[in-house]
Amino acid sequence: MIQRILIFGICWGGLFLNAKAQIEEYYRPFKRPKTAIFLPQPDLVRSNSHWYIGIEGGGKWNGATLSNSLFGLLAYRSGYTDSYAGGHLGYSHNLRWSIESGYIRNPSNTIMRVNAFRGFTVRVNELEHSIPLRFKWRILRLGNVLKQSGIYVGAGILWTPTRKRQDAETFLLTGLTRSSGAGNAPDTLLVENQTFSTGKSKLEPEVSLEFVGRVSTHLELVAFGRVHYAGASALRSDSQLYINRLIESTSSLTLRPVSYQFGVAIRYIYGMRNLYRSRYED
Repeated sequence: MIQRILIFGICWGGLFLNAKAQIEEYYRPFKRPKTAIFLPQPDLVRSNSHWYIGIEGGGKWNGATLSNSLFGLLAYRSGYTDSYAGGHLGYSHNLRWSIESGYIRNPSNTIMRVNAFRGFTVRVNELEHSIPLRFKWRILRLGNVLKQSGIYVGAGILWTPTRKRQDAETFLLTGLTRSSGAGNAPDTLLVENQTFSTGKSKLEPEVSLEFVGRVSTHLELVAFGRVHYAGASALRSDSQLYINRLIESTSSLTLRPVSYQFGVAIRYIYGMRNLYRSRYED
């Protein structure tokens, strides 16, 4: 009898403990894993777009041509490099293409030498204020991790508004020369010069090459070179040679149509927007 009671008690105790364990397990709160689980989606790529504002500075080279030296009286420097500065505002879409505009403090200079008995130099300069409009495309992506640096080519226009025509430095030379033959009176020589800025508005086509390096999340350093083509010269220096009050020869000093800009820029990046899209949408 006692043996049966013990067996019965052991069975009921086992059932009670098993039922209690199941109840405790059922009401135990669920614990989330410490690390998030992401489903792999290899067909998605990130699109990086942003706005930027920057300042730039460097040099501008412009050449000049002289139509006539007036029998060696005039000489000129074929090219001149001057400093310039500017600023720009732009938008970059997916680090593939950009559009920008801004302001450029755009000088032009020429130097002419007068080979008189006491020679002197005439410097002709013009300060223009120009507005660029550029479109740029990335042709090479640099970097293995961020992949946010690259080389861009661009095309656009440089607009210089109409300005008031201004007369610059002028000079007047007089002298005498002996005529051929004995007993002839000497000839009177007169050189008259007028230098001025045309003041006409200009639209200059532009092509450019840029190296863009991302140095931090919000900063970029840019090295660039640009080429402009101007159909008309912003400066003229006209000279006339008179012999005995008759025009013997004329000469004009003008700027060459092609000019070059080169320098560096620093940009601040803001308004960044990252979107994810399917690679099959490209």
